[in-house]
Amino acid sequence: MPASHVEEPALLRPNRPAKPRPQTERIPNSTSVARVRQPIAPGSQPAATKTSARKTVSDIHRLIGPFLIEKKLGVGGMGIVYKANYTKNGAEVAVKVLPLSLTANKKLVDRFNREMAILKKLKHPRIVQFYGGGEQHGQHFYAMEFINGGTLAELLQKKGRLPWQQVIEFGVQIAAALEHAHDHGIVHRDLKPANLFLGQDGKLRLGDFGIARDSDATAITAAGSTVGTQAYMAPEQITGKQLISNKTDLYAMGCVMFEMLTGHVPFTGAASMEVLLKHINEPPAKIRTEVMDCPVFLEQVVLQLLEKSPDKRPHDALMVQISLEEVLKRVAAKTSTMSQMTAGAGQTAIDMSQLSDPAQLKKLFGKKKKKRKATGPIWERGWFLATCLAVMLGGVAWTLMPPSEEKLFAAALPLMRTNDPVKWQEANDRYLKSLLERFPNGQHADEARDLIDKLEMHRTERGIETRLRLGQDPKLEAERLFLQARELERFGDNLSARDQYRAMIDLLKDREQDRSYRNLAKRQLALLENAGDGNVDRKQIVNDALKKAREQFLGGQTHAAEETWLSIIKLYDGKAEFAEEVAEARAGRAGRLNEQSTKSTSHGP
Repeated sequence: MPASHVEEPALLRPNRPAKPRPQTERIPNSTSVARVRQPIAPGSQPAATKTSARKTVSDIHRLIGPFLIEKKLGVGGMGIVYKANYTKNGAEVAVKVLPLSLTANKKLVDRFNREMAILKKLKHPRIVQFYGGGEQHGQHFYAMEFINGGTLAELLQKKGRLPWQQVIEFGVQIAAALEHAHDHGIVHRDLKPANLFLGQDGKLRLGDFGIARDSDATAITAAGSTVGTQAYMAPEQITGKQLISNKTDLYAMGCVMFEMLTGHVPFTGAASMEVLLKHINEPPAKIRTEVMDCPVFLEQVVLQLLEKSPDKRPHDALMVQISLEEVLKRVAAKTSTMSQMTAGAGQTAIDMSQLSDPAQLKKLFGKKKKKRKATGPIWERGWFLATCLAVMLGGVAWTLMPPSEEKLFAAALPLMRTNDPVKWQEANDRYLKSLLERFPNGQHADEARDLIDKLEMHRTERGIETRLRLGQDPKLEAERLFLQARELERFGDNLSARDQYRAMIDLLKDREQDRSYRNLAKRQLALLENAGDGNVDRKQIVNDALKKAREQFLGGQTHAAEETWLSIIKLYDGKAEFAEEVAEARAGRAGRLNEQSTKSTSHGP
């Protein structure tokens, strides 16, 4: 594609006056950089200053094809984006450039060209418009619509979360963009707030198709590989067990809508792997527990988008648009019904203050007012509407009345008695936290704290398991002590493990931030004490382990022997009574078993 090629005729017709074309001065021995003298406004002269003759860095601009680069807007994995001017008429554009350092990688060049081909396919008001591109002296570039309203990510960072009405409005716009892309065989694969751009009209445009998949093109990403942003990745995108499809983008849209409503993504964690595992295994939290004014119908749409199985998500992006528009209709219908009932009841009232004249009263009621027979449908009669209104208001008052301590505890208990941690979290969010806030000294307060401790212990253990699986060091001293005690248990030295747990309980008794670790130590200590075996000799346990490690080593099980020796050194190094045992373990690891042969044979029963 030639360097000056421009695909989009609309670029030649900017909706602003054309800027004077800057004069360029080529730098010697350079074919891709131009030195630019800033255009002088008609009728004005440059001010004479001491520095007027000197060129600054800002005075030197690059000319890529017909685009004059002004400033850098952002850097991504697939290129750098600049603000630029189209030199033929001064139109503002955004230019994406593939750095020269990456052009040696054919796969990256192919991906960059594929992104251009994808954008060329897509012409829709909710997708960033493509103008054209090419290659100049080995540097690949393309121009697109310049949008200066920021990104959805920046808006969320500023506001925290958005009103549900605006979330629906943005959701419809995102779904419209996805519908157009999907109809052209394009799956975006990286839908997130940072790739949704806000125009001056306040509407979103979808951009950055750098890792998008075109069903009509040859695959560039290796089969089974994971691409995307972890906070918005669908389960099938992580595991590779199912094909990437349009519904992968719908899951990401659910993550974005969840974030717009709550101010945070559905799943967070201390490590990337923890977040990815939550996408695969854990259901998202209920939105209405955090955002009380969110319509239940909207929550249902978002949670359906976040279904683990693609088959359970909406059929396509068009169905999402219809569902979101239906939410507005249902909310409006509910509000209208309430208004009509209130208005109907109001029409039956008589303002007696306006009837002070006796003649008027006589005319209205008569001397002996006969009972008039009611006519018309029953639902149009004032007494019926007034009764309905009273019942409705009574129901609303009953619903809004805070539940008692007994009711809160009774609602939480069945959820906490299950083996499902998700239900434990629901019990905590919906009932237990409210119970302790409102009844801190109530009759069920201690039981509620115990139930919350159960949930916190589970969370703490999950965090420990995740860090162990990822090979990470303990993040807290309390965690290190607990892991050391668990290692003693695994080794079979329950006596030392009990001592460690007791020490933990005493050490952490005044540290509320380590309450979950203290409770874990209490639980493990109770289990060990119930198991008995209090008369086992600790040295005998270690010597038995050394004997087994020697047998494993001589039998060719070197890895198992190595693990045992390492555990002994780790657990007992520095303890005087185990100095000989630690020395033998070190000798074993160093391959000097014969040095300890006499001692080893003396350890037998």
